[in-house]
Amino acid sequence: MKDRLADILGLTVNPASSGRETENDRPVRDLSAERLAGIQINPPTFGPETDAGAERSGSLMDGEAAAAFRRANAYFAVKNYGRAVNDYSRALERAPRAPEIYFNRGITHERAGQFTKAFQDYSGAVSVDPQYVKAYCNRASLHWAQGETDRALEDMKKAARLGLREMQAYLQSKGIDW
Repeated sequence: MKDRLADILGLTVNPASSGRETENDRPVRDLSAERLAGIQINPPTFGPETDAGAERSGSLMDGEAAAAFRRANAYFAVKNYGRAVNDYSRALERAPRAPEIYFNRGITHERAGQFTKAFQDYSGAVSVDPQYVKAYCNRASLHWAQGETDRALEDMKKAARLGLREMQAYLQSKGIDW
């Protein structure tokens, strides 16, 4: 299994060309810093918005939406993702223009392994607020994990253009113009 993973990551060295082998007659892997930097491909991601994030959208959430949002965050914290999704959905019924709710529900879907729903929620967050940079980052990470590198880079570049320093530094470290 380890050798298969090494092959996928491009860390396998051709034994005939290296001439170096370990004591158990396996080829030595190229684990130079430059090679490892090349396989660190996950862009920065962000965790759920807290109550403070919801307060910034105070005019978008009424009392019931804010209460459902806080309950959902509490369920998320104890990894009860089903109840968290239900409460985020209730909050969205009351406040469909609050990107934080979409974002948090997207993270919850992602943790529960529901990637299609996570994509939809991250996209919902950026559709109601095209400046919602955290949703671009998390959506980029999901795209990358699914092998959709072009879409991932598109979202990463958008986040960098919106001024997210972590993403700018990440792209710059990979030699990618944004």
